[in-house]
Amino acid sequence: MNEPADRMMAALPAIYRATDDSGQLRALLRGFEAMLLDSGDAAEPAIAQDIDVIPELFSPLGVKPSGELATPNGLYRIQANWRSEAPERFLAWLAQWVAFSPYPLFPPERLRRIIAGIVPLYGSRGTRHYLEKLLALCFDEVTDISIDEEPLHGFLIGRARLGTDTVLAADEPFRFRVAMVVREHGKTVAGDWEAFEDRVRAIVDFARPAHTEYELVLRRGTGHAQETADQ
Repeated sequence: MNEPADRMMAALPAIYRATDDSGQLRALLRGFEAMLLDSGDAAEPAIAQDIDVIPELFSPLGVKPSGELATPNGLYRIQANWRSEAPERFLAWLAQWVAFSPYPLFPPERLRRIIAGIVPLYGSRGTRHYLEKLLALCFDEVTDISIDEEPLHGFLIGRARLGTDTVLAADEPFRFRVAMVVREHGKTVAGDWEAFEDRVRAIVDFARPAHTEYELVLRRGTGHAQETADQ
């Protein structure tokens, strides 16, 4: 395989290639090669190498190397010590780019998964399906997520349960209930239950339609329920 400088020579008119007996033109082209195509130094990559890794900046979970560069040693792929995923400092920008405003509440590895998985959900934003999927994406600790869009049924014969779901009041059509089971062994939950609840509320507030209110029910794995209904 030709050296990189030979590739640049091949792009010149034949008259220049034929008259370079001293090799001076070839030596000059090697400087352009290092700047444009292959620097040989991962710490200071060439322009073409910088362009080749741009997809990685937009991939929170990483991408496979795509480009191949011809070098004196053969085909050259992205060097092993180059990042194959978006750098941590870039995650906040990516989160804002996909309109995920609660991003400061999540550690980098969890945020990578959220950014990678949230875009396909936007077609159902504002629906029960969207909220269920988003909660599952954000929290490994929660299971059995259920969303009841009619938590209060009023006094209906054959359906009402006195003291449980029955009220003598007007309907609340824009109110729903979110209930989920939280595994006790989750480190995040064991460390600070209130902080975990605040994070869950932040996600529900982010995902719910602006005109709605909700109740949040978090049940520990033991079946004990903590319920709040102030939203």
